[in-house]
Amino acid sequence: MSLPIFFILLLSLFLSGCGTEEQRLPSDEYKEEVTLSSFSLNDNYIYWEIRVGNMFHQEEDEDEVILRYDDEVLSELTPAQIKLLENADTNNGFDAYCAPGYCPVYGVALLVDSVFIIESRQDLLTFFGSIDTLAELSRWLDTNGYSLRKYENIASGYRVIAAWDNDCGTRGEDLVEVLLDGTINKIKELSSEEYNGCV
Repeated sequence: MSLPIFFILLLSLFLSGCGTEEQRLPSDEYKEEVTLSSFSLNDNYIYWEIRVGNMFHQEEDEDEVILRYDDEVLSELTPAQIKLLENADTNNGFDAYCAPGYCPVYGVALLVDSVFIIESRQDLLTFFGSIDTLAELSRWLDTNGYSLRKYENIASGYRVIAAWDNDCGTRGEDLVEVLLDGTINKIKELSSEEYNGCV
């Protein structure tokens, strides 16, 4: 092999390796069809739901259930279990709505004869045990200001393309790594754009 051909081959191998990071972006798209069995929880929960609290606790202004896992299970609960759910309440949450005010977003999980109120991010991690299913990954990212777009499984958890929006003029996508213990490490910003308006 002549010397110029060797250098051309060497140069082409070097250049083809430059785009490796972009080629390794997660490619599996996440589509949310979530039931109770989509989670790998830390106990034998039979049902859980996510609510938005109203902070006033007046009968005509009840907390709103925004997600149920799942309706079929709910329809088969006993009156005593329904009462446990109805009596569960808190002023704290693992997330919040109603900016610039505060409405706590919290969870209520049902065991056979007791409830666990998920009222902080640490409670949510305890409830999940570890972030080891796509449903848990999506919920955890959402709680931390991201929306799951694409993902790939890695030994330590997930590599994710996650969308974000500061709700006041800027949005984009980041490449992040989500570890099984819930740690989110930003690898790099993939895109960012400006828009008009604030929530």
